[in-house]
Parts: sequence; C-alpha cells; structure tokens
Amino acid sequence: MHVLPADVADTSAMRVGIERFLADAGGIDLVIANAGVGIRSALHEGNAEEVARLMQINVIGVTNTVVPFVPTMIEQRAGVLCAIASMAGHRAMPGRVAYSASKKAVITFMDGLRMDLHGSGVHAMTICPGFVRTPMIDSVEGTMFLVELDDSVRAMAEAIEARRDTFTFPWQMNLLKEVMTRAPESWVRRLAPRPGDYGKL
Repeated sequence: MHVLPADVADTSAMRVGIERFLADAGGIDLVIANAGVGIRSALHEGNAEEVARLMQINVIGVTNTVVPFVPTMIEQRAGVLCAIASMAGHRAMPGRVAYSASKKAVITFMDGLRMDLHGSGVHAMTICPGFVRTPMIDSVEGTMFLVELDDSVRAMAEAIEARRDTFTFPWQMNLLKEVMTRAPESWVRRLAPRPGDYGKL
C-alpha cells in the first residue's frame, strides 16, 4: 500500500507524489479524483477568498489528480480516469453558486478529456451523485432521494466497470437533471434545497 499525503490544490506536490507512486507501482489502472469541499454562500458579503479556495480544491484539485497519470495510461493503452462531481454540476443552484460552478467545470473538463483520449484505450468519466447518507449532509435541509452509502458505492463501482461517460444517480436525480437543465430559473429557485450550512455537504 502506498500512502502519499498531499494538498490536491498544490500542483507541484501532486506531481511529485504521483511520479513517486508510478515509480513504485509500475502503472495505474484506475484514478478517482474525489477530494472536494463546499462552502456557505457568502457572495453577498463579497468573500472571494473562500470561493477561490473552493475552486482550487474542487477544480484544480481534479486536474492535479488526473492529468499527471495521462501519459502513463496512454503508454499502457488502458485505464480509467474518474472524477466525482455532483448533481449540482448540471445546473447552478441558488445558495450554492461556487459549488455548482466548480462541479460544472469538472464535468466539462472530463467530457473534453474523454474526447481527447478517444482511441487511446484510456477512458475519462464523471460521476454525479445526488444526496448520499453520510455525516456531511446531516445539516442540509431539503434533501431528496437520499441514497444509502453502500448502495452509492455499489452504483459507482458498476458505473466505473461499465466505463460510463457522465453517470448521475440515483435514477430519480438523473430524471430530475433533465428537468432542471431545461427549467426556467423561477422553477430552479423553488426546487433548490435551502442553502443551510453547505460547508458540510
């Protein structure tokens, strides 16, 4: 087992850690970029520092985790690069503007990377969970279609095995995604969960 702690927002530290891992392991089959944070909505207060830090972790953290593995996977002609985004990445949510934007960026990046890697044997994909029962969402009001943790892990593992492109679950959230992406803003404002303390989601 290789345990190499690093701040995902630190491009240099991530590159060094990944190079060390690849030297020791000799290759890589699956990369999952799962680090992420949420923040309370403080845009009305003009707090750009927290937004910047969220973007560094949720967006730059993904590219820092995924990109250094690309040359090795291309050489292997095999491998899966998987980033964890969110249902919130399909449409901006009031009270969750920065979080939604960061997850949308992840979806877009992985979509483009998948096209770049077409024919290489390497697959890039995104998983967009809805609400999963963990201590992190205890304070979030208005959760719907809550998925148990074991069921969530099973669904994600099956999606990775099937090399899905962008996988949103549970199925109710996938259906809701189709509505939310087409709905007028007035509907989205009414349907969105209350902001609460989003730092715990």
